Amino acid sequence: MPIRRNKAVTDDQLRALLDRYVADTTVAAEGVLQFNSHETDELERMLPDAFEADPRFTRRQVRHMLREALRTTRKTGQLNPDRLNKEAKRIASERLAAPLRPFTMWTKFRANQMAFNPGFMVSWNGVEIETVNDLPDALYVESYFLNGHGEICPNQPEFFGHLIARGEARDLDSAADLLIDAMDVFMGLFNLYAVYEGWSIGSNLACEGKLWAGPYHFPFDGETFVGDQQVWFDPFYDEEVWGLSALDMPTVHKVLPRVEKAMATLADSPVRDLLLSVLRPMQDGMIARDEKIALLRYWAALEQLYGDPGSRNRDYKRITQRATFAETDRVVAKLKLAHIASHRHEYVHVGSSDDDLRVMSQHLRRLLSRHVNYILFFAPWVQTHQDWLDFVDLPDEIATLEADKEMIERRLQLIRQHETD
Repeated sequence: MPIRRNKAVTDDQLRALLDRYVADTTVAAEGVLQFNSHETDELERMLPDAFEADPRFTRRQVRHMLREALRTTRKTGQLNPDRLNKEAKRIASERLAAPLRPFTMWTKFRANQMAFNPGFMVSWNGVEIETVNDLPDALYVESYFLNGHGEICPNQPEFFGHLIARGEARDLDSAADLLIDAMDVFMGLFNLYAVYEGWSIGSNLACEGKLWAGPYHFPFDGETFVGDQQVWFDPFYDEEVWGLSALDMPTVHKVLPRVEKAMATLADSPVRDLLLSVLRPMQDGMIARDEKIALLRYWAALEQLYGDPGSRNRDYKRITQRATFAETDRVVAKLKLAHIASHRHEYVHVGSSDDDLRVMSQHLRRLLSRHVNYILFFAPWVQTHQDWLDFVDLPDEIATLEADKEMIERRLQLIRQHETD
């Protein structure tokens, strides 16, 4: 299934979208497509809602393939759902048939004393990740100007080493998605365990997590630098902040064994996708300087873990009930989450005087860390997301659980008796 229709958008709705696209475009005599309205860009970006694609494609790739199919179909004849679908399948099949080839990407690594301590290597999802103080000659990049972006200085920030990721992909977009995701998973797990039960006190210049990517990611197709074609960068990069409270490499090495164990366990976990859907927004929260964003991302992680799978509607009372299942004092624990939820809804109270968001977001991060760690290392019986929710939805009272257990045993005895009769 390279790509196919997703009936969440009905045929009538898709036809309406395509009819509007036809009305807003003109095909010139020489076959050039002319755009008569800014709305065409909006329509092209909405089109992926009507399709689902092979998971090997990134969202960006799906959008680009459908845009190409849309424009080609518009220029060559009548635009309708069937012809669009056929052209999209042809393009997607062609892309999937392309062979894998090696890509490399590096960014700055935020740790001190790299020149005086050994680097390390970890792997994730077929990607090898290593740290080095000095780049290999083949990966060295001089400062350059990228049109539409500006001057790029790969050596900035100075006096820090590098994080290098290597893997195979079919094209640059797929490679960037694969390599950046692998680095994010590593840094997300590192940050989770580096600050696990700790608290951070200070100004909003500091992030909770200690590892985050550098200002740029520099990609190579084989040994050819291709970062002059497009750029992956952190729009919130601040050179002053980068050097604040950076870890020393000996400290990195102390945390690393736990991270390597977590990466290996996560790779084989039956609920790997669930845990990744929690870890990714957690990492966003741990590297956010804006406490509002941190709180929102932590809450998004909580919804992933305790929301009903497949449901677009979030029952926040039920999420709070589930998330506090293991707390000793559930009354106070629920009050905390209710307080956090109110901030999430209002998106306010960022003043430095009470530091409210920072304190409460750290509570949420600590809670999530404990629960992720428990599922990862102490709950092998959790084979699906629903297994976990069924477990946390069980009653709190011992007497009720004992009564349920007794009833289940009676039922089992009856079934076994029927089997032996």
